[in-house]
Amino acid sequence: MSLATVMNFIVGLLLGGAVIYAIKKAVERLVLKEAKEEAADILKEAQEQFQLEEDERNEVIQEIELTAWGKVEEAHLLMEGRCTDLEQQIAERKKSHEETDKTNRGGLFKMETDLRELSMRLTDQQKSFQVFVDQLIQIKQGYQNQLHTKTQLKEEEVIQDITSQLITEANQDFENYINFAEEEHKEFAEAKAKRILGLCIDRFTKEMSTERNISSTYFPDEKVRSHFCHALKDNVAAVEEVTGCDIYIDEQPDPERMLNIQVIGYDPVRRELTRRLFEKLFKDIEKQNKPLPAEHIRKTGENLKAELLRQIKKDGDLQAKELAMQNIHPEIRQVMGSLRYRYSYTQNQYFHCAEVGWFASLLAAEIRADIKKSKRAGLLHDLGKALDHQFDGSHAVIGADFIEARGEDPEVVHAVRAHHYDVQPEADMDFLVIAADAISGGRPGARRSTMETYTQKVTGLQEISKRFQGVTDVFVLNGGRECRVLVNSRQVDDLGALQIAEKIAKTIEEEMQYPGQIKVVVVRETIVSESRQGHQNDRGGGRDNHNHNRR
Repeated sequence: MSLATVMNFIVGLLLGGAVIYAIKKAVERLVLKEAKEEAADILKEAQEQFQLEEDERNEVIQEIELTAWGKVEEAHLLMEGRCTDLEQQIAERKKSHEETDKTNRGGLFKMETDLRELSMRLTDQQKSFQVFVDQLIQIKQGYQNQLHTKTQLKEEEVIQDITSQLITEANQDFENYINFAEEEHKEFAEAKAKRILGLCIDRFTKEMSTERNISSTYFPDEKVRSHFCHALKDNVAAVEEVTGCDIYIDEQPDPERMLNIQVIGYDPVRRELTRRLFEKLFKDIEKQNKPLPAEHIRKTGENLKAELLRQIKKDGDLQAKELAMQNIHPEIRQVMGSLRYRYSYTQNQYFHCAEVGWFASLLAAEIRADIKKSKRAGLLHDLGKALDHQFDGSHAVIGADFIEARGEDPEVVHAVRAHHYDVQPEADMDFLVIAADAISGGRPGARRSTMETYTQKVTGLQEISKRFQGVTDVFVLNGGRECRVLVNSRQVDDLGALQIAEKIAKTIEEEMQYPGQIKVVVVRETIVSESRQGHQNDRGGGRDNHNHNRR
């Protein structure tokens, strides 16, 4: 292809592009013109439509305004009338207040004038009063000078005497008040203590300690005695060697003392071992029907000793478990178990210590003291009674030293040491243990001496009550605190019953010695009974029976 052809082709393309561009521009101008004309028509049409809608809205608004004005016109007129009335009332009240204010101002001015006059009068009176006071001071000074001249006393001395007298009277009043408060507090404390003791005794449901000691040992019969005495010296020596107690058997006793065996020893455990050994030996003699060799006695004694020691340990552990005591030294448990064979005034000390532990814990609960420590101190308080045959001194001190050496709490040790006042009780727990010990040992029947006293008291009440005419029977109740007297209702009337009660109470107060109070109750009983037999429908008619009994 030649260059000319190419150039012609290029020129043709350029001319064709220019023509196409010109045609495109012409078409765009034509389309734009038509669009503008169409938009102008649409805008004009929209403006006309808007104008129509605006006219319609204005008409609707005018109608609504006319309707609303018609509705509120009457209310508006009423409000205008009400406002007019209120303006008139305000004007009238304003006028009234102005007149009142004018009147008050006049009164206030008058009061100010009167007050000014009164102030002037008060000033004059104050001046007169001051003159009068000065005159009184002069008169007082004159009297003081005259008094000093006549009595030769100085003012300071008189003031000191009066002050001393007032102080003395105040001290006396204070002392009287303190005494009264102490008496009142003592009465209240005593009543509260009685109530607490009564509650604790009522709450204690465990069986009381009633076991009694049997100190004598006897042969069951003369045959057994004969076999045992076949080699008396050897047998007695063997028993003494095993038990550690002294044995005395009379070779030629009186008939009434034929079966007696005297066991002499201060250790209650050794005495118990001796008693058990004799019982076992007597059974063996009855079984074999011949004398026993000394070696058999020694062997039996050793076996019983081991058995008794095991029983003591078991009793000590059981006591600690029953009272829920923790961390008790094994030696203390062992000694506690040995109290099972220790008696005081025939009361078993093993059970007595348990009672005191329970009572001490109940009392501690009532006064909010330490319950566990109080129970522990009560349980250990008489531990020294198992050791008093080995050491000199009070059992309270012996027991306190023993438990102190084995790591017991110092408060518990002090309570044990103080429960018989070997040292002065100080803490609440000390007094709780003392009270619990008294409750356990002091109730009727607990100890031999107390039982005798209680029996004498009952006998005395019965004898005094039966002295009076008309008394048929007497009952002593509530541990000797109530005397109930039955009288014959035919011999004693109501007034006579009252007089008998007063006389019995007065006689008891004069002739008997007793703690607390004794209540005398006189019972006069009247019993009336009546019986009646029903009517029978027969010719013989009916019959009524009446029976009246009076006692």
